[in-house]
Amino acid sequence: MEGRLNGYATLLNYRYMNLCVKAEPASLIPIVIRNLDGDEANFEDIANVMFADEYTFEILPNEQEMITNICKSLKETHPEFKLEVVKAAEENMLNTESDDEEEYHIICRMPEVNDDRYDILMDGVKVLYDQCKIEVGKVKASYTARLTTLMLGQSKEAIEEAKGSLEERMNQYTGFIDNYRTNKEKEIEDAHQKWMNEQNEESRHNQESAAAQGNDKGQSFNMYDDE
Repeated sequence: MEGRLNGYATLLNYRYMNLCVKAEPASLIPIVIRNLDGDEANFEDIANVMFADEYTFEILPNEQEMITNICKSLKETHPEFKLEVVKAAEENMLNTESDDEEEYHIICRMPEVNDDRYDILMDGVKVLYDQCKIEVGKVKASYTARLTTLMLGQSKEAIEEAKGSLEERMNQYTGFIDNYRTNKEKEIEDAHQKWMNEQNEESRHNQESAAAQGNDKGQSFNMYDDE
């Protein structure tokens, strides 16, 4: 029972990691890239990854010729990622065969959590949670029925103790999946708040710029009138 419950809880957490808000290394696990020989390879065999910030990966290809293949595979698995190929900063340069060879990295940014994406992510969190709860409920029903059969003829105290132990285990794993949902929703809420703050700041800046331009025009007009 615990193996199945742990499996469902772990799967839920993994799926939440792939509802990308921050730059999450687990989101790169499912990516398979075709290497220069035409064979499929795992992401970690093709490139190294650094964190530019909590919302951005910097991907360092082992071979420059792999950049196109890496970008293609990233977009196939996570079409929401924003990719940009840039010349590598000197401090991040990898060893290359030629000192004259320019090296390029891939900047991979997570999309902003605007109002539309906020709704999509929150809906996704709920759908995945509900699916997990259904499977956990099936496990509970199955083991409750099995326990009832196994406890036939046992004392009332023994039956109640066995049921209590089962309920305790179920509550433990229900707590795990509830926490996974709560943490993911907070991550989404924080990113959405970040986006709203940036929008407000941009709006304030635009208003100040417009006001300043208006004042300049007014001053020019007054000077013209004086003449």
